[in-house]
Amino acid sequence: MNTEVYDLKTQYEEGMEAAKNALCRGELVIFPTETVYGLGADAKNEQAVAKIYAVKGRPSNNPLIAHIWDFQQIEQIADQISPLAMKLMRAFWPGPFTVVLHSKGVLPKSVSGGLNTIAVRMPSDIYAREMLRRSGKIVVAPSANLSGSPSTTTAQQCLDDFQGKVPIILDGGVCSVGLESTVCQITDDIPVILRPGGITAEMIEEQAGIVKISHAVLHGVAPGENAPSPGMMYKHYAPKAKVRIIEGNREAIANVVKSMYDKEDKDGKKPCIFCSAERVVVYKNRRIYSLGATPEDAAKVLFTALREADKQGIDSIYFEGVEHEGIGLAIANRIIRAAGFDVVNADKEVEVEKHIACMHG
Repeated sequence: MNTEVYDLKTQYEEGMEAAKNALCRGELVIFPTETVYGLGADAKNEQAVAKIYAVKGRPSNNPLIAHIWDFQQIEQIADQISPLAMKLMRAFWPGPFTVVLHSKGVLPKSVSGGLNTIAVRMPSDIYAREMLRRSGKIVVAPSANLSGSPSTTTAQQCLDDFQGKVPIILDGGVCSVGLESTVCQITDDIPVILRPGGITAEMIEEQAGIVKISHAVLHGVAPGENAPSPGMMYKHYAPKAKVRIIEGNREAIANVVKSMYDKEDKDGKKPCIFCSAERVVVYKNRRIYSLGATPEDAAKVLFTALREADKQGIDSIYFEGVEHEGIGLAIANRIIRAAGFDVVNADKEVEVEKHIACMHG
């Protein structure tokens, strides 16, 4: 299969027409959104939806998100939409916000991963919205990456994963948010965040008065349990390099990271430290990837950084733990899954080292 890439800055009409025709033929289209790139298919075409799972290598119990461009479309696929759900949709749509509602059951069961709910969002990206409008379709789309690997925020990254596997990629430039949408279940009186993203818990709480955060956000779903949202599987967003998260007070984190890094470096391995711009000086003379000055900066570059580590043959990545406020919760959610929940408590590590030193002293 030949993969055609359309630069929407210079090939807008050609790209939109090609995408519309491909979706109508039951083919897949990779398209930009404000969050990450999506791998889209006609939501009502069961064979097209099956292609998404096959091309990505995605588990069949991992639900997809239906993308719409008009509020009236929500009533075509969702049922029992509460005033609270409508309020939150009005507040955050179009934007990086996905709602999980009761399903009407009109879409193939594979869309919902076998559940009786449906995940829906209305992207704010102008290219995504125009593609949806022109096609006249509700489009289901997970992130456009091979299952389990870091998501894609540029068309080139999509091409790296899907050249020859998907007929059309729409190149809309770099995604502005950089992390997948917030997924919020609103089937009861209290909204529950299943996957954090650019619409933060604090923003939802301001609208709803209260919000819960699913235990699985930082701890994963139980073995054998169907994930009610994309991005909740045990290991996800993972590069080939081994990822470890070091948490604790800043001094302890630095000591533990340096110790682990230096040991690997001495053994001929190729480690790398991912940290904020202000912490770069702490790890001087070591291999460092700066994630920027703010959590928002980190969100935009996280997946690119993970992919770049693979290109450079990095063996292990050390992350400093991040605060769980604002978009920091979304970053923590992504890196903890990339690490397969391998988290080191730096404070305890330092205490153990002190104890051993005293014994030998």
